[in-house]
Amino acid sequence: MKVFEYGDREINASELFFSVSSMILGMGILTLPRGLTKTVPSSDGWMTIVLAGLLSIGFVWVLMTLATRFPNETIVEFSRTLVGKHAAWGLSVLLFIAFFMFTSYEVRGAAEVAKQYLFRRTPVEVIGLAFFLVVIYAACGTRVGVIRLNVLFLPFVLGVFVLVIVMNLGSVRLEHLQPVFVSNWKQMFSGIWESLFSFFGFEIVLFYAALLNRPAKAVKAAIWGVTTPMLLYVLLFLFVIGVFSPAATAELQYPTVELAKEIEVPGAVLERFESFFFTIWLMTLFNSAAMSLDICSYIMCRLVGARKRLNVILSLAPVMFVLSFIPRDLHEFSSFGKLTSLVDLTACIMIPCMLYVVFLIKGGRRRGKG
Repeated sequence: MKVFEYGDREINASELFFSVSSMILGMGILTLPRGLTKTVPSSDGWMTIVLAGLLSIGFVWVLMTLATRFPNETIVEFSRTLVGKHAAWGLSVLLFIAFFMFTSYEVRGAAEVAKQYLFRRTPVEVIGLAFFLVVIYAACGTRVGVIRLNVLFLPFVLGVFVLVIVMNLGSVRLEHLQPVFVSNWKQMFSGIWESLFSFFGFEIVLFYAALLNRPAKAVKAAIWGVTTPMLLYVLLFLFVIGVFSPAATAELQYPTVELAKEIEVPGAVLERFESFFFTIWLMTLFNSAAMSLDICSYIMCRLVGARKRLNVILSLAPVMFVLSFIPRDLHEFSSFGKLTSLVDLTACIMIPCMLYVVFLIKGGRRRGKG
């Protein structure tokens, strides 16, 4: 029975939960504490994470509610029903650009962190190429296969993050978390905006909800897919602040990895825990990049009418790789990440929310199975 179930081309709600969580837990979890302490210079940043998480939960509810009203159709197809062929084509182009940029950002991010903590003598371009080739190999398989990689890898990722938190319990200094409730509304608003970017990725539901075998249960799964990273973000932020202090955290490039470096394993069994941490975390970047590339190829196939997805992926990959290394340094790479997030916010969240309003105006009739 299980063999037959996993031999189909559909996914269930739990697989959607794993995919949403994995997509969110990418580069953001490494850089969020640094960016947040620059806008909210105290431990109050945890409140902005919660507020941004609740806002993201609202967005994912809207996107999932819209997507499940059109079973077996992605936003590329059902947008034509809502706004017409030409407007839907323009939206598809914007969606393609968003995921194209996101894939390039993930490849460069993986290469930069790997060079800093694992391969210091290897050119960053070589690291990025090796990582991207594996991502391409994964994306060339079935779409369902890409999703089920999250079920395989995410438990290890969550486990190592929990291990980092538990093993740093003795290093937390409560005075670093004080004072509390001292941030003004401008700092809090800036913190929410900064935190919101780290939750992007849940918009993949607009494409993978079409593969669900029971859409009625998927909304709750997608919400939990956002809630889990939110709780993990809050814990990691408080521990990073508690160990390093807000001022020191603001100067660290990747505070979460630095937190892993603070761990000392008894008996010197594992002298560089951050290498182990990064190796496991790399699975998340791999999953998110593979899903993003899969969505890119899917959109392009629909735009140009291509039948062989492999040819599309191999055509897109060189351009993606070149784009990922256009930023010359970490400062330009950070700016590229913010630009990617803004494009993602517009194309993948705000415009689909407008489509939901159009859907309600047109009567909001549910179609298909529930």
